[in-house]
Amino acid sequence: MSRGTLEQSVLFALVALGGEAHGPAIIDEIEKRTGRRVSPGALYTVLERLAEKEQVEGWIGESTPDRGGRRRKVYRVLPEGARALQAWYDDVRALADGTGDLLQALADEVGG
Repeated sequence: MSRGTLEQSVLFALVALGGEAHGPAIIDEIEKRTGRRVSPGALYTVLERLAEKEQVEGWIGESTPDRGGRRRKVYRVLPEGARALQAWYDDVRALADGTGDLLQALADEVGG
């Protein structure tokens, strides 16, 4: 996954998870939706970059019994992140508009 694609995947995963989640849940969501593995190192690098762009924020959440009382960092999408993701999504939809049948025909070509 390219850097930009991973940023978009992280934002989409956060949105799908209700707007906020911890790292392992984000990784699981991306893998569930794309079938691609994401390393924790890559995820946290992207989350830091998105935080620098003020598209996400992170904080230390409450302790939970299932974690033995340990706390974990939670991230949420900020309005700037939602706007950036919406703009990207709108651009992709506009570019793809009307190309579905042709794309499928090209993908189905044998020996192309």
